[in-house]
Amino acid sequence: MIFKAVLFRLLPLVGSLLLCLVGLELAARVLLGRPTMHLGIEMWKYAKDVKLRSADPQIGHRHRPNVRRQLMGVDVQINSLGLRDVERQRTKPAMTHRILVLGDSITFGWGVPFEKTFCQVLEKSLNADSPIPGSRIEVLNAGVGNLNTAMEVAYFKNEGLSLQPDLVLLAWFINDAEPRPLPRRNWLAHHSYAYVWLDSAIDAGMRRTRGRPDYREYYAGLYRDANPGWPQCRQAIRELAEVCQARGIPCGVVLVPELHSLGSGYEFSGVHAAVRKECEEAGLPVWDLLDAFPADGDARRYWVSPEDAHPNAAANELMAAEIDSDLRPLLLNR
Repeated sequence: MIFKAVLFRLLPLVGSLLLCLVGLELAARVLLGRPTMHLGIEMWKYAKDVKLRSADPQIGHRHRPNVRRQLMGVDVQINSLGLRDVERQRTKPAMTHRILVLGDSITFGWGVPFEKTFCQVLEKSLNADSPIPGSRIEVLNAGVGNLNTAMEVAYFKNEGLSLQPDLVLLAWFINDAEPRPLPRRNWLAHHSYAYVWLDSAIDAGMRRTRGRPDYREYYAGLYRDANPGWPQCRQAIRELAEVCQARGIPCGVVLVPELHSLGSGYEFSGVHAAVRKECEEAGLPVWDLLDAFPADGDARRYWVSPEDAHPNAAANELMAAEIDSDLRPLLLNR
């Protein structure tokens, strides 16, 4: 009898709680289901709607072919090969010189219109004044958000080689030493708008109150010996060099700066030096795209949004120009 009485009293409370949760979910879907500029929500939509788990656990995830969505304020279209690119043939067309760019969300062009991504700008500039007379140059964008260097190299070995590249470019970013992410098994994390919104808000609050590391502490920690992702990154760089050298494919690495600071005040110059050393020891030429940016001024002018330090269209334009000048000697002497 006591149990029934307690249960009878709890039922209205449980019902009210469920109604509140349903209301919160509906409100979140109305507010966040439309295009937003909220990094956490838009990245979640990208993961849910555009990406799928790869059959190869070393790659982790890839793009769904032939998907179109609006993310972070721009249209995103994935071609039949799973690339954010115009439609391409897997077999390289005749009289074509193909550059394959490996990378993460920066190469993908997060928050940047497709035609203003550095891969597209680079393709247009190389073809406007081609260093390879008689050949069209294709720059294939193989960037996928949340890939690290090890996953990018696994993709290259298992899938990228079938695209018959004449040159491979690895676009490294400071989070490339992150350990390979594990697939989420939390049903709410995959399906609930309210859960993702609350989780993003809690994470932002924890970072502001120092309950979690800020970007400086987090990125610096990735390159400590205790982090398993850093040795995996170094090994992947060596594997990329070995595979390309064995097949006679020129390969280079561009270091993309983390855009909280620029010039002599750049906060991660030591990390860039460490990655440069690994690449040079593997026999890979390295170009630091920090040189593409002005040495002074507010770095935030190159952000996609006030809260998101992904490079915007202006930053992509600068990076493409720097890569163009770096690659031309390599293409002329091919």
